[in-house]
Amino acid sequence: MKDLYIDNTPSTPEINFKSSGHLSIKGKSLPEDPKKFYGPIFKWADNICAKEVELDIKLEYVNTSSSKRIIEFIKSLDNNRKIKKINLNWFYEADDPDMLEFGEMIQHSLRRTKSSYIEYEDSTE
Repeated sequence: MKDLYIDNTPSTPEINFKSSGHLSIKGKSLPEDPKKFYGPIFKWADNICAKEVELDIKLEYVNTSSSKRIIEFIKSLDNNRKIKKINLNWFYEADDPDMLEFGEMIQHSLRRTKSSYIEYEDSTE
């Protein structure tokens, strides 16, 4: 299985998925067509062979339609029986309680995924 890398744009996050099981989504997520943007990500994840997955999510902004696709994606990993262990590292800015709440809300709908919430300071200020 090949790694998947999609460079970020002003409206889409960087996707860096390694076949070893380390998956990363970083940046802003407000694509014009979230289903089209996230489609290859779902397809790649359906074929993952790694027994353990470490998913890092560090999003600055997510629009409503993207948030639905991100939730569906995380749930698809949670339901994938080929994966034996899933760790979700949810990064949120110190002054963004809404992003923390979004991560906590997702955790409530997961059965097997262990979540960690990691606060960070925005370095661009």
